[in-house]
Amino acid sequence: MFINYALWLLCMKFTRNILANLKDSGRNVCIYSNSFSKFLYRYSPDSFSEFSSRLYYSWRGNKRPIPLVIALKIMRDKQLSSINIDSFSVGGGNKVTPPNEKEISFYYFLGLILGDGCLVHAKRGIKKNTYLVQISFRNKTDAENIKRLVKNLFGLSASIYPGRGCYALCIFSKPLVLILNKKYQIPIGLKYSLIRVPSIMNKANKKMQTAFLKGLFDSDGNIYLHRNKKSVQLRQKAYKFLKQTKGLFKKININFRDPYYDKANNSWVLWSSKKDLVDKFINEIINFKVMGL
Repeated sequence: MFINYALWLLCMKFTRNILANLKDSGRNVCIYSNSFSKFLYRYSPDSFSEFSSRLYYSWRGNKRPIPLVIALKIMRDKQLSSINIDSFSVGGGNKVTPPNEKEISFYYFLGLILGDGCLVHAKRGIKKNTYLVQISFRNKTDAENIKRLVKNLFGLSASIYPGRGCYALCIFSKPLVLILNKKYQIPIGLKYSLIRVPSIMNKANKKMQTAFLKGLFDSDGNIYLHRNKKSVQLRQKAYKFLKQTKGLFKKININFRDPYYDKANNSWVLWSSKKDLVDKFINEIINFKVMGL
C-alpha cells in the first residue's frame, strides 16, 4: 500500500468562520496546532478561568488539544482570519488528520461520498451524538481498499458492515463529518436536492477533477451495451448536481448532453453512446489510476 509519509508533516489552514461552525451540543471539537499553541504564551492561566491551569500548560506545549472555544477566542483577540491545524480531536480522543487538498486521492474520496455515500448525524440525547461517513460498495474488496485509503488520508480506522447485496463502509468521526459538511458543502443526511459539486473543484487541476469524477462514477455509474454499442451513464436523484457534473466533465473535454429524466427510476441520467466520448471516458476516467488504491 502506498503511504504518503509527508502527509503527517503537513498542516491544513482553516478559516475562523469554518472553525466556528465545527460545533454542536455534544462534546467539544478540539485542535492540535504546534504553531497556534505558541500564542498561549501571551496569556496566563487566569485568562481561561473555566479551565484548570494544568490544562493551560498542556495546550501551550501542544500536549493536549485546544478546545475550539479557546482557539476562537484567541483568533478574535489577535484578529486572525485563519490558522494552521495539525489534527482534530474530540475531548482528547483519536486524532483526525485534516484533508490534504494536494492529495489526489482526497478528491476521489469526495466523489465516492457524493456518488453512493452520505454523512450521518444521529442524536441519542441532548449531548449524545453519533457522526459517521457511510459509503456503500458492491463488493467487499472495494470497501477494504477504501478502508486503507481512509487510514492513509485521515489516520482513521473505518468499519465494514455487510448489507443486502452491498457492504457499508462506516467512518465514525465527528470532526471529519463536520469538516466535510462545513468546508466541502456535503449535506448531512439524505438531502438529494442539496448536494452540489464542492466549490474546491473550481480551482482544482485536471488530475484532481478527474479523480473526483472517477470516484463519482465508481459509485454511481456504469458502462454497458446499448444496441450493441458501449454506453456510459451516471445516475443521480438531483438534476442540478448532474448539471454541475456535466460542466466539470466539460472542463476535461468530455462533453455530455444535458441530463435527462428517467421516469421509471425517478432519477436523472448523464448518458452517451457516442464512440468517441465513450472511448475518451474509458481512457481518461475509468483507466485513471488513483495513487494509494
